[in-house]
Amino acid sequence: MSENTIEQDIFQDLIEKGRGRIFFAQEYYDRWPDSTVRFTLAEMAKDGQIVRLARGVFCFPKVSDYGMKMILPEPDSIAAAVAEKSRIRIVPYGDQAAYLVGLAAFQFSRTTYLTDGAPRIIHLSNGRTIEFRHTSEMRIFAFRNRKMQLLSNGIRAVGKDRIKADEKEAIKFHLSGVPTDDFNHDLQLCPEWVRDILLDSRGC
Repeated sequence: MSENTIEQDIFQDLIEKGRGRIFFAQEYYDRWPDSTVRFTLAEMAKDGQIVRLARGVFCFPKVSDYGMKMILPEPDSIAAAVAEKSRIRIVPYGDQAAYLVGLAAFQFSRTTYLTDGAPRIIHLSNGRTIEFRHTSEMRIFAFRNRKMQLLSNGIRAVGKDRIKADEKEAIKFHLSGVPTDDFNHDLQLCPEWVRDILLDSRGC
């Protein structure tokens, strides 16, 4: 089978699965030789049909503005896709957690996640970095509510004495959508000082 035919088959597969999906070179290793798949995907990326996000990680991007602008996935989506493929759990940590709940204004070039899997650093093609840090703190994966999980990690990243009025408003906003049962359960997983901030923001 010619490389042009392989490219057409891969492109047709991507069309059928839909734009915006993050995918991996390994998905096609059972159909063609590894080296052929890597070469074909590299050529497709060079032609602008797909985007190489990291080594072996690609995206078939959505487009806007009449097909003139590609919409690329955020680091959080890339990290989630890698975690799902690797069958590990991850939790945004530090500045990344704070950013996702509005406690930090900027997203840093290195986004960090805690994982129950092996530590790993993923170098993205745009110069950004995703880091998975192994943790033995299993309670961090026991949260029922993702917002509570992010708030707990985000508040810890900001620090006990650095939560100002704007941060308190952001915390209050996110807590307004957390069901009471989830709030009460997840509160017990937070450090005591974080618990106090959450209770105060919830108006308890």
